[in-house]
Parts: sequence; structure tokens; C-alpha cells
Amino acid sequence: MLRKILHRFSHISASKPQSLALYVGSSVLSLVEVSNTQIEHSVSVSYGPGKLAAELSRILSAVSSGSQLRIVLAPDFYQLVQLDKPALADTEMLQALPWQVKDLVTIAPEDMVADYIDLPAAGGAQSKINVVAASFSWLQPLVQQVTQAGIEVLSIEPEEWLASRLIAPTSQATMLVIHQPAQEVLIQIVRNGILYFSRRTRGFANLDQKAPGGFNDGTLDRLQLELQRSLDYFESQLKQAPVRDIRLLMTEAPLICELLAQSGFSRVEPLTEAMPDSALTTAQLLQCWPAAAALMPHTAELS
Repeated sequence: MLRKILHRFSHISASKPQSLALYVGSSVLSLVEVSNTQIEHSVSVSYGPGKLAAELSRILSAVSSGSQLRIVLAPDFYQLVQLDKPALADTEMLQALPWQVKDLVTIAPEDMVADYIDLPAAGGAQSKINVVAASFSWLQPLVQQVTQAGIEVLSIEPEEWLASRLIAPTSQATMLVIHQPAQEVLIQIVRNGILYFSRRTRGFANLDQKAPGGFNDGTLDRLQLELQRSLDYFESQLKQAPVRDIRLLMTEAPLICELLAQSGFSRVEPLTEAMPDSALTTAQLLQCWPAAAALMPHTAELS
């Protein structure tokens, strides 16, 4: 996504491109190679303040010149908003988006690069779009560093738009609950590979630091409340059939699945069971799933 920025840099063609994706996290870079929907290789490096460019150079040194790369951004580097879809052609929409969302984000329109996906309309209601906005002045040196290494940038996408690719599309809705260390819990509901609902909670950034017996402080109750609110919104406001499955990707996922099942949530399973077969640990998957998802086949047409 973020199609506009890709037209502002020249691309380098590749004769035998690798299928690679780079996840730019708030403090980690993860490079993933996928072949036949399976994770072949994955490497992650941590970086501190002001060290992104240096660590990016180091991780790109393992990539052959002429390769093609998809870049995935963590929530720290973009802002998401939802609004009614303007009655504009696609080409006009991309030009207009910065001015459409300028009062909803903290990025100046002159420095904004934006893209969108359509959200399913609820029973004849006004069509809505999910808009992602990022700073061009921040993205420009990142993209230039990649292209100067002889690597072609195929896409730049926000993490939120990719989780649905981790599961096979079904006609019945699935809730995805994902928590990465130091991030808030991501709750999404997808059906037929299409994103219907997405939100991040507050107050769960340290969920991974809970000991197996440390969920009796009200954390689990608050998480259950957030999940139930999301399920209720999906049914009552979006007029959709009830969610069938809930899939969790987080530290202690099997334990939390068991606790949720004991509280009345049915068909709760770890998301790792639906991910590509690989030798990666859960901790490694938590770091690299956005990059892996970027290389999964599209299950729905996005704008």
C-alpha cells in the first residue's frame, strides 16, 4: 500500500527476485523469506534510538541485489482512521486523502502519504474506508536506503492490514487477537479474507510479562470485556452473524485460550496453528508475523 510514495522513487528490476519482507518495528527489524507459503528464513535484530539506519544497513547486507522487498510498518510509524468514503475516483482519492484526514491525524497534509482500503458496508449504510497515513519525510530515507542497496520496494503496508492473511478465508467470521511485547492488543474480525473490524485496546502493553499464574489481578477480566465488546459491536452495529472462531497470537496463548474457554468463550485456539509450517518459536513468530503475512497470498481484493 502507500502507493503514492512508490512512484516517487525509481525501482530496480530483478531477474530472479527473492520473496522477502521487512518488518520495521518500534525497536526491532525482522527480515523474512517465504517459499510456497512457508517461512524459509527469518532474522531479527534489535535497535535503539537513532540506530534504525545502521541496523537496517546491516540486515540488508544479507539481501542479494536485485531482490524484491515488501516493507511492513509497526503502528508507531503510521496513523489509522476510519471515515465515510468520499465520492471520488481512485486516482482522485489518493490525492484528496491527506486533506480529508488532516484534522484526524497529527501529520501535516504537505508531509503526508496516505492510502486506504474499503470496509464492508453494514446493511445499506454509508460505505466507509480505513485510511493509513504516514510521514513522507520519515519514509523517504528508509525507502532510499533500501533502493540504494539495489533492492526493489514492491509495497509499504501497515501491520493492521495484514493479519487476515494468516488464516484461510472462511464464510464464517473469525476474531484475531494479537499481542506483541510492548504493544497494545490488536483485535480484528475477518470473514472471507476481508477485514470487517479492527481496534487496539489500551492497558495491555505488558501482557507478555504476566506469569502463568498472574492473571488473577483483573487483567483477564478486562481482556474478556474488550473481546465481548468487539463481538457485540460486530453483531449489533455491523449487523453480522456471530463470530465462530477466536484465534490468539501472544505469549502464553495456550494458557489464555484455556482461561477464555473456561469463561464461556468457545472455539478459542492459538493462531500459530493456522500459520505457515516453520521451525520458528512463538517468540520469533511474534516478531516476524507482519513480514510473513505480507508474503502470504491475498485472499481479497484491496483498493
